[in-house]
Amino acid sequence: MARPWIEYLFSQKLPWQSGLYGGARGDVESKVLSIDRNAGDSSTIIRYPARWQRDVPEALTAEEEMYVLDGEIEINGHTYTRDTYACFPAGHIRENALSDKGCVALTFFDSIPMQLKNMSARTNTKGLIEYLDTYELKWDSSVADPALEWMGNRRKVLKWDPEYNQKATFIFSTPPQIFPENWACPTLTHPCVEEAFMLAGELTGPLGRMTAGSYFWRPEGKPHGPYGTRDGGFSLIRFKYGQHINVWGDKDVPYALDVPYKPILPEEMKVYGKDSYDGPERY
Repeated sequence: MARPWIEYLFSQKLPWQSGLYGGARGDVESKVLSIDRNAGDSSTIIRYPARWQRDVPEALTAEEEMYVLDGEIEINGHTYTRDTYACFPAGHIRENALSDKGCVALTFFDSIPMQLKNMSARTNTKGLIEYLDTYELKWDSSVADPALEWMGNRRKVLKWDPEYNQKATFIFSTPPQIFPENWACPTLTHPCVEEAFMLAGELTGPLGRMTAGSYFWRPEGKPHGPYGTRDGGFSLIRFKYGQHINVWGDKDVPYALDVPYKPILPEEMKVYGKDSYDGPERY
């Protein structure tokens, strides 16, 4: 069973739960944005309380990607603050970790995150991205698909996918007052999963207006768009389980900036999609 189609929910409406699913880090809180209940891979938000500390080494059975939303956390001597990123491969040893002020991090696991009991003498460093400050990265405004040049998108790549030779995790920016020419364009599909979390701003599509904290997991082959924005949007995007190719529909679809919220959610999450969120919280 793959993850269900979620497009889209407001993370602010999800409840905080104790610990991580799988039993690790019982002294943190988390929100599960989406999960494959069989394979165990998931997308979460983790909240570390103030004065949280690990004095003994820890290694997980899962790869852990982390993008800090708020606060700060220190891991193996690196201090991660808002808009910093890291990717720790499965088996990578955290010799120590602490969060004096508390920290909230958007976190992705590629399997069930359980405590590794038999840690080897040498930590796993294959695929390790130890620290990235996204402010130090340059924006890339090149256009891979000329049909999307009107959106003016820019990106900063955080993680590369060597299997498909494409960006795997990146932050994505769209300027304000963007809409398709003549207020219409075809829909898109991709032969890969696309996942996104809105960090700031807004983006409007046929299912409503996504604002900070909005999240979607879109399986391969699902049509989407058109999109536009009044205020501009800033998001984190991931491509998973296939090659990212734009496959355009064969007819124009009308576009509007004012669209009611009408999410596509699995049955167990429909309770969180009854109304849009319009408050100050970002997650």
